[in-house]
Amino acid sequence: MFKSNHQNGFMLPLTMILSLLLLAFVLHAVLLLDSDRNFFQASYNSFQLQQLRECVLVDIDGQIQQKTLPEKGSIVYDKGTANFRTNKSGDNLEIVFTITSAQSKETDKIVYSLASGRPVGWLERTDP
Repeated sequence: MFKSNHQNGFMLPLTMILSLLLLAFVLHAVLLLDSDRNFFQASYNSFQLQQLRECVLVDIDGQIQQKTLPEKGSIVYDKGTANFRTNKSGDNLEIVFTITSAQSKETDKIVYSLASGRPVGWLERTDP
């Protein structure tokens, strides 16, 4: 009635080993996806901050050339905002501005020479 092929206990260990390999593969793929997603998010945030910084510098430079830059203010863009404050010390104008996008925030500082109207100093990410 019952025919034995001398394979008692062969299928369960084989199934367990294959299941473990499949689980390891799926876990590895999920970890890679998470790592790639984190890298993309960090790169995208850095790119947005760079774009905002360039826009702020162009706008502030234009206002300095026209001599219409207020002591403090805010500039609103599609991707974020920039708050700035100025401090005049001697022949230099120091501008500290904070760029805020959807996911990140950064404070930068630039020093302009009032005589030449050109930047003489620059410091990125001054916030603690």
